[in-house]
Amino acid sequence: MEIETLKTAVLIVGAGPTGLTLANILGQSGVDTIVIDRKETTVGEPRAVSIDDESLRTMQAIGLAGDVLKNVVTGYGVHYLTAPGGRCFAKVEPTASEYGYPRRNAFRQPLFEASLREGLARFPSVRMWFGHTLETFTQDAGGVTAAIRRADGGMVRVQADYMVGADGGRSPVRDMLGMRMSGSTFKSRWLVIDTENDDDPFWQTRVYCDARRPVVDVPGPHHTRRYEILIHPHEDADEAMRPERVAELLRPFRQGRATDIIRKVVYTFHARMADKWRAGRVFLAGDAAHLTPPYAGQGLNSGIRDAHNLGWKLAAANAGLISAEALDSYETERRPHAWALIRLALNLGMVMAPRTQFHAWFAQTFFTVTAYIPPIRDYFLQMKFKPKPQYAQGLLGPAPAAGQPPGGRGRMFAQPAVRTADGREALLDDIIGHGFALVGYGHCPALGHPLWRTLGAARICILPQEQEPQMAGLSLPPGAVAVCDKNGALRNFFAGREGQIVLIRPDRYIAGCFTPEQEAVFADAFSAALGHAAAQRRTPDAAYGQPQAQAEVNIKEGTAA
Repeated sequence: MEIETLKTAVLIVGAGPTGLTLANILGQSGVDTIVIDRKETTVGEPRAVSIDDESLRTMQAIGLAGDVLKNVVTGYGVHYLTAPGGRCFAKVEPTASEYGYPRRNAFRQPLFEASLREGLARFPSVRMWFGHTLETFTQDAGGVTAAIRRADGGMVRVQADYMVGADGGRSPVRDMLGMRMSGSTFKSRWLVIDTENDDDPFWQTRVYCDARRPVVDVPGPHHTRRYEILIHPHEDADEAMRPERVAELLRPFRQGRATDIIRKVVYTFHARMADKWRAGRVFLAGDAAHLTPPYAGQGLNSGIRDAHNLGWKLAAANAGLISAEALDSYETERRPHAWALIRLALNLGMVMAPRTQFHAWFAQTFFTVTAYIPPIRDYFLQMKFKPKPQYAQGLLGPAPAAGQPPGGRGRMFAQPAVRTADGREALLDDIIGHGFALVGYGHCPALGHPLWRTLGAARICILPQEQEPQMAGLSLPPGAVAVCDKNGALRNFFAGREGQIVLIRPDRYIAGCFTPEQEAVFADAFSAALGHAAAQRRTPDAAYGQPQAQAEVNIKEGTAA
């Protein structure tokens, strides 16, 4: 029997948070995408429980922030205690929201994944196949050909320009590529217990830094809670999950109160990274590319960063805006930051799970003393220890010349609240849209380089607070929008950069800054970085977006016909 062959621009293997976020980004740009997953639907059990400000900003970028936030407890902190019933020796309670959202937030992964899956219904270019398994694939200079087993046992062949393995820490895609995971030899086992109908009113995370038995207690939305309890190397995992043993381990925290347990499992936490994230036209993302211990709550969030970075670039490559070679910037940019967060998790682990009583005493004494030293106290209290999202190399414009201000090149741009000319308040990204943007502060000069038209870059003029009365009568270049820096959040960023224009990428990172006099030099250099000499605009054909091709499958969560 002849195997049916379908064509698409991107094939995503894995419908977890990374794969679903990536599919929403591609769908938003109208990119033909197929997502497959061997499961019958998204996960039903709680897994990740922490989502940060950067990830919520990505949800905003794909138009799902409102849906996701319905099931998120925003702005919670962490209290570090010596032991159950012991003293609190340190607190992390960040109040800043530089990127538009609180830095620490609690959520439930099943609800989160459901929102991402439902979001795909907006995009006719995205096909979602659950119960489908990647059997094998080949690739050449023209694309990837994947053999996929359907839910009914039959086979379908998918030809894609690119494939992304977002299929978890035991990634079959990574194994088929022959890529190794390497890095730290760290390995730790924890009993994870998820509960519902929780009656504990305390809404901050508690970390019991007791060398005898470290425990983490995390509140969640809708009266849920998670306990993570260290299992020592000499202890048996099966014994730890016996109901009697679970009740014994929870007794110091529940004091005999009834506990509705909905899941218990022993996880082994690792700190490892794939040696390469790209092989030809195949990419790795999320846990398939990197594994991090949960102490910093960054495993899922690192995967969402991968999705946003890779997603806008695949969409741009599909539109002919960047070359295939420019996609190498995905790993160049993401690998150092992902590894920095793994190191952060390992360092936090030394505090949260001290190996000896001496290590516990030393950490607790250090934090007790620093509570009286405001600069150090605030460094921890406001989570300034978390590595900033910043790229030293990658898909960026030219670096500033010697003696010029750095301009924030490679940093994530802040997202303050702004006020529009009609008095409406909004977050800045809602004004920018989900593409490129040229942002000026206090001015909006005419820019004429053809690259900006090619990229579809929005033009945003941000006025200082004191200039808000001038908004109504402001003369702007065609297509430009003026907003007011409502709380003065961007004044410090632009101090010393007067007259500069900031180019913001679709993932909200700063590609670079330039003055109107430097426009041509900057634009030509950035155009070269995009690979415009090699990139060609695609002419749509029957393989991409024609009605007969779409008719071959049931759109969304169906199966191949």
